[in-house]
Amino acid sequence: MKNFRNYFTGIAIVAMLFASCSKDETAGEPQVGDEMAAISLGAVLNDFIRNQDALKQSIPECSEDAPMYARVILTHDMGEEDVVVPINFDGTTYFTDYDEDLAIPIPANQTTTSVSLTDFWVYAVEPGESTMPIWVAPKVGSEYQNFVNNALPLNFDLRAGSKKYVDVEVLCFDDRDVNLYGYQFFDLVPTPLIKFCLFGNFCPSEDGRHYVAGYSVNVWSGSDNTGDQLYTDVMNDVTMDEGTGDYYSDPLCFFLPDTDGVDTYYFEITLENTTEYSSDEAGEIVLSGSITDDEIRMFYNEETGAMDYYHFSYGCGDDNPPPFTDPRVTTKRYKACLYEVGDTDAFGFSYLSLVGNQLTAQTWVPYMESNATTPQHIHENAYCADAGGVVWPLNLMDGSYPQSDGSGALYYSRTWTVSADDIADLGNLADRTVNLHDDADGSIISCGEYDSY
Repeated sequence: MKNFRNYFTGIAIVAMLFASCSKDETAGEPQVGDEMAAISLGAVLNDFIRNQDALKQSIPECSEDAPMYARVILTHDMGEEDVVVPINFDGTTYFTDYDEDLAIPIPANQTTTSVSLTDFWVYAVEPGESTMPIWVAPKVGSEYQNFVNNALPLNFDLRAGSKKYVDVEVLCFDDRDVNLYGYQFFDLVPTPLIKFCLFGNFCPSEDGRHYVAGYSVNVWSGSDNTGDQLYTDVMNDVTMDEGTGDYYSDPLCFFLPDTDGVDTYYFEITLENTTEYSSDEAGEIVLSGSITDDEIRMFYNEETGAMDYYHFSYGCGDDNPPPFTDPRVTTKRYKACLYEVGDTDAFGFSYLSLVGNQLTAQTWVPYMESNATTPQHIHENAYCADAGGVVWPLNLMDGSYPQSDGSGALYYSRTWTVSADDIADLGNLADRTVNLHDDADGSIISCGEYDSY
């Protein structure tokens, strides 16, 4: 598996072991009544893997920071608790301090309640908006569940008036492989999120049949693959419907951090084989590129909030929609965010790509006037404040300009074969602007400044 290389990366097993409950209560600690039951969680580092000479070279050291807080999420018959509680140390064992939120109520006329521990993270400092844990308990179904005997959730019964100590196993945390623990980074860091979904088709040849594509995806924050990795080798599931014999797959969705300002995410999409087809290109990155949160918002319908997914068709002869392209093709790519000018809704993006002598222009403005003809041009200057003269009209093959559809969405794409003189006239496209115009009076309704990406 692709993730096999990660199995021993950043892993040191931490067994959360607990001594028997002492009859002596800690001074000042509240007593548990007949209608309540308390939970305490403690940990001691297991040095088994860290002391194996053969493995020391394969794994990074765990954090040397001492655990100070635990975030615990559990459900019970009367609700859910999500609590951050200090961790104490008795010289041998780490254990959670007493907290009223971990004193669980027992339903009326009952002597026990069912509890499920669903999430457990340990921090060296009090959790905040940018704090990552140092230890994490993996979940059932995750890649790292194999390194513990009992992955979360842990289910148990609490008896009224008792103090329960529960064994929990955790792994040292490596934030490059968050999803391998069964969590996503946004579970660990409370950041606003935006959802983005992919769906793909694959064709062995341009005139061949379409298959539901199998693919895996890596995602980084930033404009390339040197930023923090948000997702690692996430793969869609292509399954055959036993009733119809047809293969299908749900869109593969990602929740991405959506902070103030413009956020950029870099995607790499790798073609994978399925049980329906086998391709020589399997294992190769077939699409990559950066996308911003502003671009992702254009997949949402402003009125209904419904979201479309990014649909690619690799090998099927159709140009894939921007901003992702095949990284194996030498391409110069440029992108301009189109900002409204005046009282318009013409916000969107314009994309240019130059592959050899093939210039492709694409314009995407999802919300503007319906059935509106929209002249658009590449202009000679780099700034919208002074766009300068027209360098290249972005028109249709018959010389007319594109028109928005009945819902006001403008989607435009055209490819030209350009000569050396044309390329010289176009110049450095990163120093150009694009204007969209009102067809009636020629006024500018939207402008953007191209940058390479």
